[in-house]
Amino acid sequence: MPFYADHVLDEVRNAANIVSIVSEYVALKKRGRNHVARCPFHNEKTPSFNVNEEKQIFMCFGCGLGGDVFKFIMQIEHLAFPEAVRFLAERYGIALPEATAPSSVAVPTSSTDILRKAMAETVSMYHRCLLDSQEGRPALKYLLERGITRETITRFRLGYSPAGGESLVQWMTGKGFSLQALEECGLTRRSEDGSRVYDSFRGRIMFPINDIQGRTVAFGARAMGDKPPKYLNSPETKLYNKSRNLYGLNFSKEAIKARDQAILVEGYMDFIIPFQYGVENLVASLGTSLTPQQVELLGRYTREVVVSYDPDSAGVAATQRSLDLFLEGDFRVRVLRLPSGQDPDVFVRKSGAAEYQNRARDSISYLEFLLEAAIQNQGALDNPKKKVQIMNAVLPYLAKLPSAVERSDYVFQFARKLGIEDQQLLAETKRAAQQKRTQLAESSVASVISMKAAEKKLLQMLLGNADLQHEILPLCSKQDFEGLAAEKIFSALLDVHSRGQLNTYEGLHRHFAGEAEQALLAQLEIEEVPESPSRDTAESSLNALRSKRLAAYLQKIQTKIAEAVKQNDDEMLNHLLEQRVRVDRELVSLSKK
Repeated sequence: MPFYADHVLDEVRNAANIVSIVSEYVALKKRGRNHVARCPFHNEKTPSFNVNEEKQIFMCFGCGLGGDVFKFIMQIEHLAFPEAVRFLAERYGIALPEATAPSSVAVPTSSTDILRKAMAETVSMYHRCLLDSQEGRPALKYLLERGITRETITRFRLGYSPAGGESLVQWMTGKGFSLQALEECGLTRRSEDGSRVYDSFRGRIMFPINDIQGRTVAFGARAMGDKPPKYLNSPETKLYNKSRNLYGLNFSKEAIKARDQAILVEGYMDFIIPFQYGVENLVASLGTSLTPQQVELLGRYTREVVVSYDPDSAGVAATQRSLDLFLEGDFRVRVLRLPSGQDPDVFVRKSGAAEYQNRARDSISYLEFLLEAAIQNQGALDNPKKKVQIMNAVLPYLAKLPSAVERSDYVFQFARKLGIEDQQLLAETKRAAQQKRTQLAESSVASVISMKAAEKKLLQMLLGNADLQHEILPLCSKQDFEGLAAEKIFSALLDVHSRGQLNTYEGLHRHFAGEAEQALLAQLEIEEVPESPSRDTAESSLNALRSKRLAAYLQKIQTKIAEAVKQNDDEMLNHLLEQRVRVDRELVSLSKK
């Protein structure tokens, strides 16, 4: 193995304070004589990674890895020993003599070094093409119109790749780089017959992707106009592993550590624009497919994340996928909601960084986000079965909460938001949460989605007595039966009656052939009517159903009133109070009938 003289190693080791070096990769906290953190080399919840400044060593009592600053850099950067020495020497401006091998043969520069130099030169070339070339002017104009300043373009070294096809090849070979090095960087490709080497990126805006040390390891390339694909990214190379990098982390890691929170966005512009406007604790996931390795990388700097993906369906789905990874990594997770059609880039340009930061501060818990997503998937909460399905969607996440009190609080909030008044369902939901179950018991669910006594009685009387259909149905509206197990059956009764026809079991069976309502109809036919049908009895059942619906509606109004008070929305509050008064009066009126 090539080596350096001891005095050279001592000079580099003495210049590189291990606490300063390690703190660039993990968030260290002083504890006694040591600094501690969660280990960057294995996944853990309790910090067992120790750094001792006095002895200039590190040790993880979880995985057993330890050593000096050279060992740390070898492990964290995946470098051989000579490369780790050069890495630190360059960092501290120490000129190194040529390393030697036991055979006294000079050691050639490593391939990694050559690739890094090739990437650095490519960044400079693309950057000059954007700022100084005639061909790059449309790309520069596009970036400026998107709100990116020249200062930001320079800071992030944004560039433009000429459309010719061989511009980079010619430039880089003229600088002494081999075609093999360019291919290994993912900068060029070969034709199918192998006779021609051409640029990988042509006619695109170039976003350098840096590692945690700020060294460019890859590119994201955006097409000009509608040319597909919209984004083209570097392939995996010796320098670049997409699943182990986060865009912008080299710029934002200090702000993330200082605030102990990261805002996760999706793409390059979603990072650059907010960062330019002063939101600095950002990081981008290089697309929507977040990986466990990216979560582990972010975990070196914070264990709190606010997910701020696009509000479209793809962004919502990506947010849901990311939650599992963050929860497995023991993160505190919240979700930032933006108006429909506005990603972080657009929102910050329209509403400003302060409002974006306010929304991050007021972001909702991941459980609230999951509930809202489940409600959106189900559509209208028009029957108990949908409410059960929504609760079953969030119960697996509720079960992960260690605190029984917290689980109980969420059950109460969710039940109120879903309008769950059924005491049996509410009790079963509480039991499931307390016992950390991921599904509601089927027996309890069956009772909830079955017909209530009043709706069953009313249907049996109406279908068993033609006169009552003529007397009672004109008094009804479809709104009276919203949310009931037999809502569709009542709706069909009203439709048939409006056409001047008589409702029968036979007709309804034909209408609901193959649907769940047939089982309800069979139940109504088999069971005996508990009492003689009369108009008074039928009206009493109808009023009981109306009272139940109004009570549920009143509960929803109360929830909205609490939200309006919290948001200091006086106009909405007054409107809701008026609604509550009207509903109260209707309930009083029904109670007197």
